[in-house]
Amino acid sequence: MQPDIRRETREADSPSAARFIARIEQVEYRAAAVDAARPDGTWDLVFREGRDGLMVLQTGQTDRVVPLVGDAGDRYFNIAFRPEVYMPRRPGAGMANHGHVHPLAGALDCLIDGERLALPTFDNAEQFVLALARRGLLEVDRLVHRAAQGGWQGVDDRSLQRHSAHVTGLSPKKLQQILRADAAAVLLRQGLRPADVAAELGFTDQAHLTHSLRRLLGLTPGQLRPAGA
Repeated sequence: MQPDIRRETREADSPSAARFIARIEQVEYRAAAVDAARPDGTWDLVFREGRDGLMVLQTGQTDRVVPLVGDAGDRYFNIAFRPEVYMPRRPGAGMANHGHVHPLAGALDCLIDGERLALPTFDNAEQFVLALARRGLLEVDRLVHRAAQGGWQGVDDRSLQRHSAHVTGLSPKKLQQILRADAAAVLLRQGLRPADVAAELGFTDQAHLTHSLRRLLGLTPGQLRPAGA
């Protein structure tokens, strides 16, 4: 973790919100620094405060590492959504590796695809997400949900391919690769040996694991493991 960046992450506080939310995170730059957003199978709504004021940014699924440059005092919080969750008026098909800025509506509100909502905070993000769902701005694709729950088996199924392309902007196979690399990163950060991680997650061998992490996350197993592990 970079010393110039303070980060706090939490899960949704209710099952109804957890249906949509993968995690909620807030970040503060204590000094100018460059962070990175890495592929993890989620897309985000980001509420960022900087020298130019507040910005509401929607980012789609990504299959590449994106640098995040911040100045001292910059801060943001983001709501990361599960892969099966999408915005019908702005689905993943048009958002993969792209971003969209939603306009503000005064000092306390924003406009999300024409709907006016009160700006959320890190502590009440669930209320914002549930308001989006009530207004039909968020939906869950059942086929992609079943695939996610089942470990992304049957990635060659044509119906799943069509749904995944519309909902996420990525193929089921690409999502499977991203989610497996992200799961590997979690286990390596916990101190597990690369060989054990490769075996547990179905990589052919440790070299396959290393290649996948470098290609998708821009990191090696050694960079992910805690010092002294």
